Amino acid sequence: AVTGLLLQVGRYHDAGESALLFATNVAAIVATGTVVFLVYRVRDAARQAGLPLGRLTGRTLAVVAAAVLLVAVPLTTGTVTVSQDLSTAADATPVAKQWAAQGRWQVADVQSRSGTIVVTVLGIPPTPASSQLRTALNSAGLAAHPLQIHLVGGNTRTCPAHGDTCTTSTGGSN
Repeated sequence: AVTGLLLQVGRYHDAGESALLFATNVAAIVATGTVVFLVYRVRDAARQAGLPLGRLTGRTLAVVAAAVLLVAVPLTTGTVTVSQDLSTAADATPVAKQWAAQGRWQVADVQSRSGTIVVTVLGIPPTPASSQLRTALNSAGLAAHPLQIHLVGGNTRTCPAHGDTCTTSTGGSN
């Protein structure tokens, strides 16, 4: 239901994540149920009780394993991406704080979103030079990551990866 509602309102990324969550739950329930039934020999007990049984073949177990693998791949990819983003943000935070302190600005937040470093700073004019932060991040081994600097008040500065120049846009884009 959530996936359908999200598709209806055009939130396709969120709908995909919702579908992945649903698929993960189904695969986990089926895989866990299969393992429990095999470990506790439920089929043997049913056979001894004279109950009708369907066939359990290697093909059935392969389908269950494939369902688990089908959800494990995107879950693993997502976990690796989140881990890399957390590490990137942790590496960028002290650099951003040192840069902001030079202009008596304060870092409100440092995040990494799919590899892009996003720094939100608070302060009064004059604004710190964005290119100095880009250069400092480059020196800290973060040259491969694009940079966005959000200045409270609506300006966003975008600094491409491996560069030393930044562009300013207004209107609070993310």
